[in-house]
Amino acid sequence: MPAKADTFSVRLPEETRHRVDEIARRLRRSRSFIVKEAVEQYVRDHARYLDELDAALASVETEGGHSSESIFRWMRSWGSETELPPPEPDVAPLK
Repeated sequence: MPAKADTFSVRLPEETRHRVDEIARRLRRSRSFIVKEAVEQYVRDHARYLDELDAALASVETEGGHSSESIFRWMRSWGSETELPPPEPDVAPLK
């Protein structure tokens, strides 16, 4: 059984509303369907991003990380005859 859906209003700039309406027309869907799908995707993507950020921070706290200098030195070497291997962690764990 689908979850109960609540209704709420969203104010959109006129141009955005027109673009949503055009997509809805072309897909033969309602404006509500398009906005619901967009919000669900945004929430999914940002929840995943925040989960990955939390995992990265936890890793830095326990395993350490890389200084910007070592990363940029490595990146500047990309495509050159003297391309460097990925750097080893050079920042101590935070805890």
